[in-house]
Amino acid sequence: MVRVVRHPDGSRSIYQRQVGWRGMRCSTYSPSGRLAAVNDYTEGKYGQLVSCLIYDHTKKNIIYKVSYGYDSRARLVEERMFSHPGKKLVQRVIYKYDHQGNRSKPLIISLNTAGSSTLPAEITPTMRDDVNQINRELGGGRRGRNNNSEK
Repeated sequence: MVRVVRHPDGSRSIYQRQVGWRGMRCSTYSPSGRLAAVNDYTEGKYGQLVSCLIYDHTKKNIIYKVSYGYDSRARLVEERMFSHPGKKLVQRVIYKYDHQGNRSKPLIISLNTAGSSTLPAEITPTMRDDVNQINRELGGGRRGRNNNSEK
């Protein structure tokens, strides 16, 4: 199965199921047609995203690893992106759900640690309150029963 998504900036992403593998590959091309990045998504036995490896344009170098966390209702509640190599947390995407089960817009927390000795898990004080509130609403900061942490 192949799906092509054309983006407003002229770039495009091609999603392709991989034979003999539970997942899919997304190849993203620049507006000029050059390969920009490749994402390999792995799915669990129920079709939920489990992990993602993000490669550079050469398809040889992993630049990020992503893990996904779910709540007890199997709803996506968090994505965590780690640098590779180095395994530093560089981004969190947190989702909340209302009482009707509708997912919120994502809260994206980018942890830019370039040139800094600050631990990547530290969040600026202005964001920390928002993140703590969301973690309380998600159940005491748990990331969900199906979450896969960085390996």
